Amino acid sequence: MVQTLKLKRVLTPAQGDALHKKFLTRDNVETLVDYDCDGYDLNGKMLFRYRKNAIPMEILKQGVDAFKGSIQLTDGRGSASGSSHKRVRKDGSVSNITVGNKVLSGNVGYMDSGAMVHYCRKTAFARDYFEKFKEGIPFVKHIDNLYKELCPEHYAKQKAIAEGTNKNYVIGDTSFTTVTVNRNFATAVHKDAGDYPEGFGNLIIYREGHYEGSYFCLPEYGVGIDMQNQDVLFADVHSWHGNTPYENTSEDFMRIAFVMYYREYMYQCKSPSEELFETKMRETGFLKL
Repeated sequence: MVQTLKLKRVLTPAQGDALHKKFLTRDNVETLVDYDCDGYDLNGKMLFRYRKNAIPMEILKQGVDAFKGSIQLTDGRGSASGSSHKRVRKDGSVSNITVGNKVLSGNVGYMDSGAMVHYCRKTAFARDYFEKFKEGIPFVKHIDNLYKELCPEHYAKQKAIAEGTNKNYVIGDTSFTTVTVNRNFATAVHKDAGDYPEGFGNLIIYREGHYEGSYFCLPEYGVGIDMQNQDVLFADVHSWHGNTPYENTSEDFMRIAFVMYYREYMYQCKSPSEELFETKMRETGFLKL
C-alpha cells in the first residue's frame, strides 16, 4: 500500500536558501518516511516517490561490485561537500577552478566538455576499467525501468533527449549518461546542477555494518527518508536537499550512494572521432605532430 503525503512548507524560501552548504541535523526532520510513499507539496507538485525493496539484492550487489572502484578522494563535489571555493595552487596563487571539501566520490559513465577537459569522453573509470563498467549496466537498466514506471512524464522527456544523443555517451539503452558514486558522504544542503533540468533525480543506497541517521532530507518540507538496501528514491533534486548526520556507527559501517542522471549538455557531443579531430585542431592546430 503506497501512502501519499501532502507536505506543507516548514521553511520560507529565504530560510531554505540560508541552508545552502550547511549540514543538517536530526531536528530538520519532522516527518520520517520508512514506507512506500509519494510526497507532494500543497500545490500538487511531486516532491518524491519512495519504494522499498524495489531492487533485487543480486542486482544491487552487481552494481556495487562493478562501480565501487570509481570512488576516490576528490575535491570536485562543490557545495554538496559543504564548501565551494577557488583552488589554491602550490605556489599560493588562486586559480579560477572552484572546488569543495575533500570527500570520497567517483563518476562512472560519460562526461561532456567542461572547464578543465574540453571534449566529451568516458570517465576515467569507464576508460580504465571498461569491463567493470559494462558489468554494472544491468543495475543502471533496472533503475531506468523503475524511473519509467514511477515517473513516466519526467522519464519520457529525458529518454527522448538520450535517444537524440550520440550512443557513445549513453549508458546502454537507458536515459542516463553518468552515475555518481559516494561513500560515507553525508551531503550538505545543495541543489543538483549539471543534470537534465526537466528530469527527476534518484538515489540508491547500499549499506554494510551498522549506522543510523543519514536520512535524505528535503529541509523546506521537514521530511526525511530512511533508505535501506534495495530501496529506490526518486526526488526533486532541484530543490534544497541534503543528509542528516551518521549516528551510532559501527567501526566497519559503509554507505555507498548511487545517483544516476543525464548530463545536461551531452546532446551536444559529437562522435569520438569528431571530438578527437576538434581537440587536435584546438590544441595544436595540426592533425598530426
